[in-house]
Amino acid sequence: MDIALINENYPWIFTAVFFLLGACVGSFLNVCILRLPKGESIISPPSHCACGKPIKFYDNIPILSWLLLRGKARCCGRRISPRYFAVELLTAALFAFAWASNAPQTAAAGMVFISIMIFCAFVDIDTMMLPDFATIGGTATGAILSAMLPELHDIHLEEYPFAVSAVASLICSCAGILVGSGMLYWIRLLGQTVFRREAMGEGDVILIGCIGAFCGWQGALFAIFGGSLIGSLIMIPIFAITRLLKTDKAKKSKLAESENPEEIEGAIPFGPWLALGGILYFLFFREITDSYFQNFTAIFF
Repeated sequence: MDIALINENYPWIFTAVFFLLGACVGSFLNVCILRLPKGESIISPPSHCACGKPIKFYDNIPILSWLLLRGKARCCGRRISPRYFAVELLTAALFAFAWASNAPQTAAAGMVFISIMIFCAFVDIDTMMLPDFATIGGTATGAILSAMLPELHDIHLEEYPFAVSAVASLICSCAGILVGSGMLYWIRLLGQTVFRREAMGEGDVILIGCIGAFCGWQGALFAIFGGSLIGSLIMIPIFAITRLLKTDKAKKSKLAESENPEEIEGAIPFGPWLALGGILYFLFFREITDSYFQNFTAIFF
């Protein structure tokens, strides 16, 4: 059986396969997002409802079960958060698109990258923290995959031994780590100086290094500025509407419950926007961004 021939004549087959794989990975990510920040095992106990009853295997089918159950648990009728469905569908769609738009090796590395980004984004939303094992581990994984798969950084040195391509790709990965983390670190310091408070966490600095490890320095810069732009376009209107609708009484009540009211009023996780920027670069804007930077650097060199 020639897999390449099947993929060429019937590309939808493998796209569907990786959609299903992404849905399963998304289901696993939901477990990791929920349990790992709490220090709980992802293996034991097995999946269970909030009421404590175990979830049957036929009620634990990614994407499909949530739809069939209409977002409610079969055992007790409790509402199941639509985020479970959203994470599974998002991961499935991104896996399918990664396969359909990239060479197999690049697509496989992209699926690893996408999984790390989704995990970090949702954990940051829930906890305002980015776990070191995911950000540092993701950075190391990106560097290793870069050395193993030079195609990840669009390096094709066929006239040279593979080791030369591997080293060149690893250098691109390390440049992405250093440029991305360095840029965001100085932005962080500037924000602290101007606003006299922590503008972003160290986890964000490491996360952008992880993005740079997979996407190079161009992808890291795109994630920083593209993620900031998208976040601003989405969050500024939301904040404006929220402030208009919020009564003074509700605001005082909310502030009274916190030991540090300023953090509630101004805290926005930056990790999800960085992750979104990284994914957008990898799947949609790699060519146009790289071309832009090539034209830009040509002016000086």
